[in-house]
Amino acid sequence: MDVIARAQADLARGDTIAARNGLLDALPRNPSSPTVLELLAYTYLLLGDRAAAGAVWFLTDKADDDPTASAAFAALQKQYRSPLMLAGALPIHAPSDWYPVRAQMRLERLGAAIAANGQSWIPPRDVVYFDEDGVDSDDFYGARTVDEDDADDGLETSSYRTVRQRAIAATIVIAIVATSASVVLALVFG
Repeated sequence: MDVIARAQADLARGDTIAARNGLLDALPRNPSSPTVLELLAYTYLLLGDRAAAGAVWFLTDKADDDPTASAAFAALQKQYRSPLMLAGALPIHAPSDWYPVRAQMRLERLGAAIAANGQSWIPPRDVVYFDEDGVDSDDFYGARTVDEDDADDGLETSSYRTVRQRAIAATIVIAIVATSASVVLALVFG
């Protein structure tokens, strides 16, 4: 039984705690799943925690003027008066560009509000660490960009890495494979 079916079965039995716990366990593996996020938000509403529902809906495509969501967003802002504290309450488990456009816009507005207070915040999964050779974690992932002329879903893959970065990334992968192979050979013939 998948996590959604299990959570729905738990909710049908009236076990909102089990539904919430199962969805929270699934969230790191499915960080931007609209179904998991929506069901988790509704589960929080059933538990009477509007602020938590607002924190989850913050990362979805839910419209700001939706009556249920707007009440949850208001409860979230009331509970976390500081934009930085509100940012800490969000269940972010993925880079911000994995979330729907509305959620990305909310995150940008939140970042601007934090900056207006003279503070600094980057969504947790957006942090990139560079080494001295210029290789960062993005060298191993395709970037997603919004193209306004694209008639599909608005997302396309773009390749923005330099040849040098690709060569370094390939060298690292080859070194890892070679090291693993030499260890296996040493164990077998050593």
